[in-house]
This record gives sequence, C-alpha cells and structure tokens, in this order.
Amino acid sequence: MKSLKLLCLPLLALSIGLAACGGKDKDPVPGGSAKKVQYKATASAGVQLYSAIYGYDQSITTVTSIGGTTWASPVIDVPASARGGTCVVGAVGANAQSTLKVEMFVNGELVKTGTSSGTALSAGTNLVF
Repeated sequence: MKSLKLLCLPLLALSIGLAACGGKDKDPVPGGSAKKVQYKATASAGVQLYSAIYGYDQSITTVTSIGGTTWASPVIDVPASARGGTCVVGAVGANAQSTLKVEMFVNGELVKTGTSSGTALSAGTNLVF
C-alpha cells in the first residue's frame, strides 16, 4: 500500500506540472469576470483518497490524508484576472476496476471532469478561464 502511494506522488506532481503549463502563453479573456470555483472527487468502493492539490494560477492549496471515497474543496472566490484553475487528486485503488472522478464547478455549473482507473489513481481537471 505504501509503495502505491509513493508511485502515485510523482504522477500527482507531473499532473499538476502539466496542468500549470496550460494557458500560460494565453492572454486573459477580455472582460473576464470573477468566479466561484469548487472541485469534487468521488471514488468507487474500497478506494482511499489521500491527497489533493487545487486552486488557480499561483494560488494553490495542498490537502493530505483525506481518507474515504469523497472530497470537496471549499468554494473559492477566483478574481477576474485569473488565467486558469486546476485540481489533481491522488488515491489508492482496491483493484484494477477501482475508479476516481474529479469534477470542476464554476459558478455552480459542472464544467470539467477527469477520471482515472486502476490501483494507482490520479485524476484531475484544469481549465483556462
């Protein structure tokens, strides 16, 4: 179990790195507005969520030792100047059929979903605003 967590950590870091790269060369949308963003993770039975990294631009929060099969971030007030939001959740699956789903909500509407399956789970979403 510990080796699976150690395997998932580099995957989680890589996912965040790739998500952070997206949209850096793009200008913010003219006339963009402030948003309320929330991230949610749901896993199948037997999966243990263990960490999440979420936020927008350089305002990133890390949560460890989540446990259980569900998690939700607080609703984040994202300023109009923000370029993008991202969330990656890591978990350990019970078997090859284990699943993890991460959802991104903007102003209460589901806008992105990411999924993963197997025993070393890392799912995420990102969105350029």
